[in-house]
Amino acid sequence: MEPGTGNKEPKTINRQLTTKMKTTTLLFFLLSITLVASSQVTYPKGCYFNFEDLVNKTPVTTYHPAIEKRSKTDIAMNGGNDYKLDSPDNTIKRKVLKKEIFAYSSGDTLYINCSKYRLQNWYANVISDGKYFVFMAGIPMDPAMQSKKLKEDIQMSMQFGAVAGAFAGAELAKLRFLYIVDKETNEVKMVDPEVMNNVLKDYPDLYTKYNTETKKDDREVQIEFLKQVNGLGL
Repeated sequence: MEPGTGNKEPKTINRQLTTKMKTTTLLFFLLSITLVASSQVTYPKGCYFNFEDLVNKTPVTTYHPAIEKRSKTDIAMNGGNDYKLDSPDNTIKRKVLKKEIFAYSSGDTLYINCSKYRLQNWYANVISDGKYFVFMAGIPMDPAMQSKKLKEDIQMSMQFGAVAGAFAGAELAKLRFLYIVDKETNEVKMVDPEVMNNVLKDYPDLYTKYNTETKKDDREVQIEFLKQVNGLGL
């Protein structure tokens, strides 16, 4: 057989396969970055007083609150979520800041008032936005959203004396859970593998990939898949 007309050498074939695999991996990596980046939606700076204004990006700009990260001590003693609004010039009543404002945008970060979804007081920053708002918040006040184990932990903290109960309560106040809000229905859900599968069922490739994960309960794994869904914009 003349040179160049026969089968390719095994080393040549292996090199070609390796190159193709590297190229595919790089393309997938770049696609993931693009999807995550595109899931970061900017909202005009200001206060949003209802869900419709938030979705339509029409804030009230006459209020000028400041966002403040709460200390762990404050959260342990008083409960609630990680951020609160303050009025530096005292022109906005605390009731408005705490209860009436639905969401606040600093221009580059969106904060949702978790009390609107019965997820404790004050605000949580949105991790990802697209089809869903994705964020971390405290224990749900609605028992229907609480897992069996969480209900048992809450019940246990109430069975001991004042000191022990207060300590257990402080620890519970620090707990954070992953939530999504469907922007079409304004429905909030605590994320677990069942919720993830419902979210991913319209995305066969992501659904299959998620269900091959060994740590489907892992928060970071769930956030990564939710970011990809938001990035697809479907």
